[in-house]
This record gives sequence, C-alpha cells and structure tokens, in this order.
Amino acid sequence: MKRTIYILALCALSFVAVSCGESIEEQAARSLQMAQAAFEGGDFQGAKLQLDSIKILYPKAFEARREALKLMREVELAEQQRNVACLDSMLGAKRAELEEMLKSGFTFEKDEKYQEVGNFMAASQAPMKNLNNTYLRAQVDEHGVMTVTSIYKGRPIGHNKVKVSSGDSYAESANPISNYTSKHMGVTTERVDFRLGKDEGIIGFIVLNSDKKIKVELIGNSTHSYTMRGEDIKAIKSLYNLSFLLRSIEELEKQRGEAQRHIEFVNRNKQRGDSAVVENK
Repeated sequence: MKRTIYILALCALSFVAVSCGESIEEQAARSLQMAQAAFEGGDFQGAKLQLDSIKILYPKAFEARREALKLMREVELAEQQRNVACLDSMLGAKRAELEEMLKSGFTFEKDEKYQEVGNFMAASQAPMKNLNNTYLRAQVDEHGVMTVTSIYKGRPIGHNKVKVSSGDSYAESANPISNYTSKHMGVTTERVDFRLGKDEGIIGFIVLNSDKKIKVELIGNSTHSYTMRGEDIKAIKSLYNLSFLLRSIEELEKQRGEAQRHIEFVNRNKQRGDSAVVENK
C-alpha cells in the first residue's frame, strides 16, 4: 500500500515536470540523483524505491535504467553487508551469553560413534545420581530442541500422561513423542518423553511456576503423584532458557547465511554486468 502511494505520488510529480517542459531522460536522471543521495545517506529502502520508480515510470529512459540497475546492485550489496555486520554483533553477544550460561552446572554428552548431535543436561539430574528416583528430567540438544522425560520407578502403572499443577492451575499432556518400559530385579522403569512445543504446555507451566510447589501426576492404568524437587524445577527452568538461547543463535546464523548468499549473488551479477560492459566497448 505504501509503495503504491509512493508510485502514485511520483506519477503526479512526473506529470508536473512534463507540463513544465522537462524531458523523460531529465526526469529519470533526477530520480537517479535522488536514489544516489539516499544511498549515500544510508537510506537503502528509499534508494530502492527511487530506483524502482525509474523502471516503472520511465521505461524508455534506457541510459538511466542501466545506471539504475548498477546502482541497485550497489544498494543491495551495501544493505546485506550492513545486515551481516549487525548479525555478527548480535551473534557475538549471544555466544558470550551462552559461554557464561554453560558455566552454571550443565553437563554435555555426545557419543561421537553413534550421535550426530549431543545433549546438555543439568548436573543435578545426571542419571547416576538419580538411579532410584521418580522425577522429570530435562535435556536440550545442540540445536536447542528441549525434551522432558518422565521417569517412573516402581510397580507398573503404564503412564502416558503427565499433569503438573500448582494450586488450581495445571497443565496436562497426553502427547508423548516416545515411551519405553524396562524391568530389573522386580522394579519397573517407565520413561515417557515430551518435546517442547508439542508438550501441551507442561514445560512452560513448570517454568512460569518455578517459585512454587509443583505437583506431578503420572496417569495411565493407575496414577502416581509426587511433589517436584526444587533442584528438578531449577534444572528444567535453566534448560528452557538454554534452549531459547541456542535456538536464537541458530536463527541468527541462518539469517547471516542468507545475507552472505545474497552478497555472493549480487557480486556474481556485478561481475557479469561488468563483463558485458567490457565486451560491448
């Protein structure tokens, strides 16, 4: 809508200019000068609008259109270079934040032979420290994907639902991504995995209520209830924050890659354009 209004305004100015005797080439040259001024002032969007207007309003101003095409490449190149610099600055800050965060009690596990992606866990939730515990254990992979596993030890209950509550508020998920049951020396271990984003809010509930007592109910053929330990609530909250930070870094890296590819594309077009100019001389 804004672009349409802008082009209509240019059409009106063009009509005034023609009525005053200004030629099409002169009008196009004036738009080109305005685009150059906007570019030099760092207003890349304004420069691109002016350059677009030359193509739309002055289709027969061939020299101005050639110059506009060359300038458009320079504008796009400078714009993407600025984007890369901005993204590099943001990535530097995020990576420093990540380095500091990883000092606060996380462990990293990755079997190079069998795993392409490693996982971060809270040291307090390490399996060897919780061999006989029923609890919610969290982990975050290197891409920021967070999973919470409901681990139950005892007589079989066949649970596939987890409900977390505090007072009258609660969240409940019956959407596990996987479950596994094993038995050793008469004790059944049930593991049910829930992934952030598909967990129907149980992870977010724990994070939002991390300063309160949280009751956990494991629901299946029968129900087992317990109160979450403080260290487990803290672990899930810290891993949630780590997940968000890792996903932010990955998104910034993706944007930087796209900007860099755009720069390479513009440079290739510039080279082809320069070669064509040399061949035509």
